[in-house]
Amino acid sequence: MGRIFKLIVILLVLGAIGVIGFAYLGDMSPDSQEQRIEVTLPDGTGMAGTSNSDADTATGTDSEAASGN
Repeated sequence: MGRIFKLIVILLVLGAIGVIGFAYLGDMSPDSQEQRIEVTLPDGTGMAGTSNSDADTATGTDSEAASGN
């Protein structure tokens, strides 16, 4: 019975070392790609061709941020 318990403990330790080694050495970074999807809003207008500052002003995010809401 002692040999089986010792074997299980050794296998658990080796498994833990393997998982830790893979976490540090394995290449788990995702392949990234830029994706652009054109969206048409229900009223027929889109945000294509507008700059970020125009979009922020149009949605009111600057005024809400300034007022603290």
